[in-house]
Amino acid sequence: MVIFNKIALFFVILYSVFIIINTYLGETERVQSNVIYFLMNGFAYIVSALEVEKEKQLIETA
Repeated sequence: MVIFNKIALFFVILYSVFIIINTYLGETERVQSNVIYFLMNGFAYIVSALEVEKEKQLIETA
């Protein structure tokens, strides 16, 4: 799960860079679709980070 968390973080950072670049290029349609991808990846990152924290707590209590 930690590996998936790092992969999700990488894609969140990558999409945020794409959104910034496309905003300066003035491509509004692509920016809107990238914002949706960015939000989905951010949600996946948050969920995987919560799972990692749950696993850490289970290991500590065992």
